[in-house]
Order: sequence, then structure tokens, then C-alpha cells
Amino acid sequence: MTPLVLVVGFLGSGKTTFLKGLIPALAARGIQPGLLINDYQNAKVDAEQFRELIDEVRALSGDCVCCGSREQLFDELRGFRHGANRVMILETNGTTDAGALIEALALDPALEKFTDPIQITVIDAQRWQKRFWHNALEREQAMTASHVVISRRDTVPEKRWTEVQQSLVANQIRGRQTDVETFAGELLQVVADASSVPSRTVCQGRCDHEHGGHSHDHEQSHFASCELPLPAQVSRLAFERFLKNLPREVIRAKGLVCFEDKADEFFVFQRIDDDVQFIPVGSNPRINTPLALLIGPAIDAAQIASRISDLTKCTEVGRA
Repeated sequence: MTPLVLVVGFLGSGKTTFLKGLIPALAARGIQPGLLINDYQNAKVDAEQFRELIDEVRALSGDCVCCGSREQLFDELRGFRHGANRVMILETNGTTDAGALIEALALDPALEKFTDPIQITVIDAQRWQKRFWHNALEREQAMTASHVVISRRDTVPEKRWTEVQQSLVANQIRGRQTDVETFAGELLQVVADASSVPSRTVCQGRCDHEHGGHSHDHEQSHFASCELPLPAQVSRLAFERFLKNLPREVIRAKGLVCFEDKADEFFVFQRIDDDVQFIPVGSNPRINTPLALLIGPAIDAAQIASRISDLTKCTEVGRA
């Protein structure tokens, strides 16, 4: 499998500067990254900045990859040359909805050779939460991140630095703060771990894959998302209760479910904050295996998997 890294951050936060440091750091560790850059008008201009640093860089000009340019992005990812010591990096534009993008990437079966997305968000120490009506988007871009890089640290006084740190805590930004060298080292380990898994595998907590004996602990996961299998059928009431009682670390939950009182129909579900929705998609959707995609850093998948096991018990009791 190839690690898929999303570099997210509001307009002008320092994503390109971070990548200019990360790419040489990866090369020094024997990692060969591919790079996709998304921007509204000048993606090709940004791409030119990397021509001397990386052999494989492509530009996606136009709308956000989370909406208007999504198909172009998926075409590029499907054509990616997988191989040993490879990483795919996507630099998103400044207004990307990171959660929506992670959902799309993690649930598409055509991208099974990539790991679930690893999100790193770049935060500008000078401008964090000083963007008026865009503050909410900036927060959301950071809430789903497994890693956070704070740029322009050396340009702000200590008082402002303290304010930023306090704001991150208050806004429940749980991604681990890191830097270029540390993150490059972690990616090297992800590359080593992912090399023993030939395709994306649904896991429950701590697991041993049948391919190569690969093991990993989701509680220490680098991923911004976690995919878990659901029972073939569940009680609707029990499942609604399960979604509403998910840990606060789960920013978004989405997936496919089949209810015991409508066994011949699948439903796409989603939960954002306390709002739970079920959308019928017929008896033969493109993805027809019940599953839950959970988005957010530091998700304890083993704990949630045990709650999923309880759903099966609830269904069996209801039938009895």
C-alpha cells in the first residue's frame, strides 16, 4: 500500500513552505513522493516551485478537490505509479473541506492501493482564528488532522504563542504538533508498515492482517480516519444510539448500514455533531458491505469495535 498524505491549511498558512522542507527530508530517507497541487488559478505556478525538488509533480487547477475538481483528482490518483518507498502527497487549496475530502477518499474502492488518508494541517501562528467569518472553516480544517504544523512561530511574541496554544485546546484540535523532520521520520515508518499490506483492509482495533503478518494499533494510528465493519443487519434504534454516543474524538461518522426491519435495503448514514441522517440507496449500491468510516484524530478503534459488537447482541436479543 502507498501512504496518502493530505496537506491542509487555510489560504496563506504556509503549506507550500512546509512541503519545500518535507520533500527533501523524505528524499534523504529514501522515500520517493508524488505531489499533486490543487489551487483555483495558479496551481501550475505553484507546481513550478517544486520542479527541482521532485520528479513527479502535477497541478490541479480549478475548484476545490473536495467538490468541483474531485473527478480530476481521482483520475490522477488512479494513474499513480505505486511501488516500494512511495508516498502520494496532495496539497489542497486554502478553502478545502478536509472532512468531506477524507470521506470521499477513504470510501472509494478504486483507491484500495492507498492507505486511509493521513492529514497534516498547517496553522499560521500570526493569523490563526483572526479570519473573521472564515474562522469556522479554519477550525474545521484542523479538527480532523492527525498532525499539526504551526508556521511562523518565530514571528509572534510569547503572549500570542500562548494564545494560539490555548485556542487549539479550547477548539479541541487534537492533532499531534510536529515539524518537518519528525513528520518525515514518521512517514518512513508508515511506508515500512504499509509495504506488507497489498490493499486497504478493514480493521478492528489491534489487528493482524493475513497478508504478511502486518500489525498496527489504531490507538497510535497516524490516520485521520478509521474504517470498521458493521454487522450485516442492526436495530435502527440501537444504531442511532451508537452513533450519538460515539466519543468526542469522532468529528464525523459516515458509512453504509442495513436495518433488520428493512433487510433488502441499504442506507448511507452520517453523523455531524448531534445530527444523524439516514439516506436510502437501494438494494445494490456500489459499496454493498456495511461499514463505518470515522474521521478524527486519536480515535480508539478497539473501544468503538467493542461497541459495534454490542450492536450484534442488541439485534439478537430483539429477535429473541
